[in-house]
Amino acid sequence: MTQPGTPIAWPLRAWLVVELLFSVGAILTVALDPANTQNRFAWNIQPVVMAAVLGAYYIATALVIILPIFARRWEMIRVMILPTVLFTVTELVATVLHWSTFSVGTLPFTVWFLSYLLPPPILLGFYLWHERRARKTSDAVPRDPLSPDVRRTLLHIGGLTTLLSIIIFILPQAFIAFAPWTVTPLSTRVFAGFLLAAGTLMLSMARENDRSGVLVGVPLLILMFPAVTLQIARFPDQVNFANTALFLIYGIMLVAFALGVYLMAHGSWRRVFQ
Repeated sequence: MTQPGTPIAWPLRAWLVVELLFSVGAILTVALDPANTQNRFAWNIQPVVMAAVLGAYYIATALVIILPIFARRWEMIRVMILPTVLFTVTELVATVLHWSTFSVGTLPFTVWFLSYLLPPPILLGFYLWHERRARKTSDAVPRDPLSPDVRRTLLHIGGLTTLLSIIIFILPQAFIAFAPWTVTPLSTRVFAGFLLAAGTLMLSMARENDRSGVLVGVPLLILMFPAVTLQIARFPDQVNFANTALFLIYGIMLVAFALGVYLMAHGSWRRVFQ
């Protein structure tokens, strides 16, 4: 028996498949083979550990794209749409600001550019369209609110992460001075985009305030910590493990991990896919 709510239109589901292809391409290059970004990615990311960490975030975001493809109702995937729009806008702005650093004209760059140029207007259009349809339907979705403590934590950690990401994006030199490994203004701003995705996703979860309506975003919260840890472990000689910024980033990821585990255990996956 299907749950009440607004069906996901097939064009949005089709676009999510396209997004998944973009994500898989990034994972196969920068995540699995970070040492060869000069030949296989949109730009040459140095040091290799920076490429590996960016790849870790691509890995962490993959399920956030896969799960909505199989969901049945708009209300079960809405939580990840606006954070995705903000993330892709941020990466597009970073691309324009550092255009000369990219391997412009190559296939990897073209894929990179399209993967951030197309999603903002398309996803925002789908968001507005589905929200209009949701307001018109009488088939309302009953809410199962988050506990006040969990919602408050999502707001605080999400707000802190979002603020930090904005500061890093606007003032990359401030992060460069304290980074746990060598970074450039471009890699710093791209990294800030992933932090923004995580922060705004937590804020979106607090806004959604539904135990099942937040579930498609949970894999990002859970996977950031292990994915980044495994990628860093591949190149330990390039990392300053006593770095304060590294402890701050790990602190945020550990809190996100704990929140993700809690939310996964207290939501209904059946509601997501029925």
